[in-house]
Amino acid sequence: MRTPPLHAALIMMGAILFFSLQGTASALVVVDRVVAVVNDDIITMSDLQREETLKKVDVKQDEHLLLEDMIDRKLQMAAAKRGGMDVTDKELADAVADIMKRNSMDSKKFEAALQKEGLTLEQYRAELREQMTLSRVFNKYVRTGLTVEDPEIRAYYERNKAKYSLPEEIRVRQIFFKLPDNASASQVAAIKAKATEVLGRARKGEDFIELVKTVSENDDSGDGDLGFMQRDHVLPEIAQAARSLKPGEVAGPLQFAGGYHIIRLEEVRTPVRLFEKVKEEISNTLFQQKMENTYRSWLQTLRGDSHIENRL
Repeated sequence: MRTPPLHAALIMMGAILFFSLQGTASALVVVDRVVAVVNDDIITMSDLQREETLKKVDVKQDEHLLLEDMIDRKLQMAAAKRGGMDVTDKELADAVADIMKRNSMDSKKFEAALQKEGLTLEQYRAELREQMTLSRVFNKYVRTGLTVEDPEIRAYYERNKAKYSLPEEIRVRQIFFKLPDNASASQVAAIKAKATEVLGRARKGEDFIELVKTVSENDDSGDGDLGFMQRDHVLPEIAQAARSLKPGEVAGPLQFAGGYHIIRLEEVRTPVRLFEKVKEEISNTLFQQKMENTYRSWLQTLRGDSHIENRL
């Protein structure tokens, strides 16, 4: 709210007094005061309180931050005015009409919805005009001209690969000894003994893949490679045994899934999402960072070129 110099002086002296008369008695109700000066404009306590109501903020925690935000907005609105970026009445009317259309509301329903939020149509129009103006000035002085180049995206990816890591995976190879259905105790013992003997051979250094090919009883055993699996998705028996292994070490015999298993941990890896899969995400991140940095720098320039008094 821009106040004429005479009014500003009166407010700064503590004017705007309201009296309530009842019979012969009178009482002081409100004393407004200036809480900030921004060049030749002011922000009063009532302005701040109205903003608190509109923004539904916690007064004790956010009052000072809210006032700083109001100061920044006044600086930006002044910059918009200097740059000829004021929103015309027609543009504002068109914006309100578009909002009503998108929400399937006529004027009566729209004003009723505003009333529920504690706003009059004029208050809403003033808020919307300011937001439209701030958007214009932001686009002109902050957003326009900002770009993110491929080398920047690639460099960010290389520096922050941990951000794009997938769950750890293990690659396991196994030798399998099948237990017959309804196997007797002696059959189980014999097969376990065979598995234990093969485990000893593997630990002494025999070629594990050759052992898979010669003794494993999987129908489609191949070379026993189970491929890469996320640790959380591996069978519990394999996951528990592999947890204490280093690549190249073996464990067993493990009884599960219809037989005895000897496993060798082949490899542990932490996959990273491919650059092409995260390129757009990184580009958006970097663009947002540039906008925030440019915005802060621009605000500092506006503040440095202005006379500001925060009296809160």
